[in-house]
Amino acid sequence: MINLADNLVRHIGILNRYMMRALDAEMTPLGIGAGRFRYLFMLYIGDGLTQQEIAFRLQADKAAVARTLAQMEKQDFVARRRDDGDKRLTRVYLTAKSRELRSHLELAVQRVIEHLTESLEPAHKTAVSLILQQMSDSLVTGYDVANTGK
Repeated sequence: MINLADNLVRHIGILNRYMMRALDAEMTPLGIGAGRFRYLFMLYIGDGLTQQEIAFRLQADKAAVARTLAQMEKQDFVARRRDDGDKRLTRVYLTAKSRELRSHLELAVQRVIEHLTESLEPAHKTAVSLILQQMSDSLVTGYDVANTGK
């Protein structure tokens, strides 16, 4: 029988909550919540994604993504515009405000990563990263969890 107090799923869940709290502590002074920096990082990699592409990449509900983007637009972090070639699509773009914030956000995330891994030897950091990727891949293969169907 599974130990409900001490198992891998519980530890990963706790780690996720702690990381989000740490990220929130780092992001609050920058005026952006921990859950929203992921949107900006995605756009730093590829500006002009559609809302549907963002939802898929975040593995999030399309309606929740639309609500978050609306709030981020009000805060002047993103701008949403209709696609020139296909008016049915709405694309999301970085604003000058969010471009100026990039290096600060990257440093904030780096600080959390450093705290998270400070007690690990370099070889263990690499091993943990590989193991987590393998675990993700196993769930994708076994349950098709990467396809939200939303």
